[in-house]
Amino acid sequence: MKLEKRNTTTDAERTGNTLSGYAILYDQESRSIYEFGREFTERIAKGAFDESMESNKDDIKLYFNHDASMPLARTRNGSLRLVSDDKGLRFEADLPDTTLANDVKELLRTGTLSGEMSFGFYVRDEVWSKDKKDRTITKGDLVEISIVVDAAYPQTHSQLRSVLTDINNKRINSIRRRHTHG
Repeated sequence: MKLEKRNTTTDAERTGNTLSGYAILYDQESRSIYEFGREFTERIAKGAFDESMESNKDDIKLYFNHDASMPLARTRNGSLRLVSDDKGLRFEADLPDTTLANDVKELLRTGTLSGEMSFGFYVRDEVWSKDKKDRTITKGDLVEISIVVDAAYPQTHSQLRSVLTDINNKRINSIRRRHTHG
């Protein structure tokens, strides 16, 4: 007899090539950060990177674990799209058919990666509390975002989605609307 196995993930979910979510959530407190010889927490003010992104002079990249040798997408070729809204910095990335991207997708599918995001930036303007234990970034230059194992801002998230899944969900919702209204 042959052992049969059932995977609880659909083919559409396994083949999803779009990673999306929030790389930055505004006005959320980070975990403790150890830099500059001290421990502090940090917040990103709403729109802190808007000017940097609007100038469009820089090519912002999506990496795995902040590693420039592990690129997944970039704004220059349109595979990474960034939008600042009231909640934070939303992103959408079309992942390539590479070993790295396939590994990231599998790690997300199995839950080894939780979808936490991080980002790399240069500070242009900041505000420190009097005791120097809290910092708010009010303006900065965004260089990269990364899907990471452990983020300083655990509230960030990302998820894989499939165009096929989105199309099927729209079709199902359309059919439901017709049946409830017709």
